[in-house]
Amino acid sequence: MKGGDEMGRWWRTQAWLAAALVLTLGLVAAAQTTEEYVLGPGDVVDIVVFGEPALTVTVTIRPDGRISYPMLGELEVTGMRPADLATRIAEGLQRYIRRPQVTVSLRDARVRPYVYLVGQVARPGAYEIQRGWTVVQAIAFAGGVTPRADLRKSQILRQKETIPVDLERLLLRGETQGAPAVIGGDVVVIPESPLRRVYVLGLVMRPGVYEISEGARLHEAISMAGGPERRAALEAVGLIRQDAPQRARLQTYDLLRFLRSADVSHNPLLQTGDVVFVPETRTPDWETLLRGLSFIFPFPLIRW
Repeated sequence: MKGGDEMGRWWRTQAWLAAALVLTLGLVAAAQTTEEYVLGPGDVVDIVVFGEPALTVTVTIRPDGRISYPMLGELEVTGMRPADLATRIAEGLQRYIRRPQVTVSLRDARVRPYVYLVGQVARPGAYEIQRGWTVVQAIAFAGGVTPRADLRKSQILRQKETIPVDLERLLLRGETQGAPAVIGGDVVVIPESPLRRVYVLGLVMRPGVYEISEGARLHEAISMAGGPERRAALEAVGLIRQDAPQRARLQTYDLLRFLRSADVSHNPLLQTGDVVFVPETRTPDWETLLRGLSFIFPFPLIRW
């Protein structure tokens, strides 16, 4: 049986990768004060350092969310408010100037038809958005999330409001109907999880992300997910682990062998960010299945 069939009901979590962009949104211009404004690519700001004309400049925030500033070099500024940027520059200049007085003001707020993704995504940066995009499409365009993403605590920064986003519900459970739309200028923040978490997917009762304790093993993760479904092939459970910045590896384990003979070589210790996948057949089409997991591992995988 091919991998597409093996995914069963879990496969719907990948539907967004091929979904058409059918919603129509207009860009919303929210009224705000300069103090509340969240900076992003395309904005032009005046940076004034009292008594230091060489450090008083006007800069445009680049598409990568950065500016170049004298003495401090490259600064990541997207997601900051003008006062936040002034504080950061003042702190940096303290190494060279005694008690620097810095102000930052917004000169030109440009219409920005793109969204900026920061944190645990494969390719952080600014992306031009299409009308109707939700946060799911924006993340997919940025290559997906990393294994260390805290899917439950992501958020969208939109000028005067912060919108919480449960990416576990959207990406792992496939409940994309309620995915929040993104508009020009949004900043999507996906933090790194401070907890030891693993993904448990495939033919288990409750696919999702689970916290594990030190020394947890493969069978425990499957138990936390409610155990295997009746059709699950425990003889070929896949464990995917990132072992380099742009590389991950797949190893399969015969969990039935462990359950029948206590062979711990088929019940490995788990690490933070591991992906456990329970297939439907003893000989799964891993190439197809791994392609479906590209929202977690956006780079090539290697078999052990």
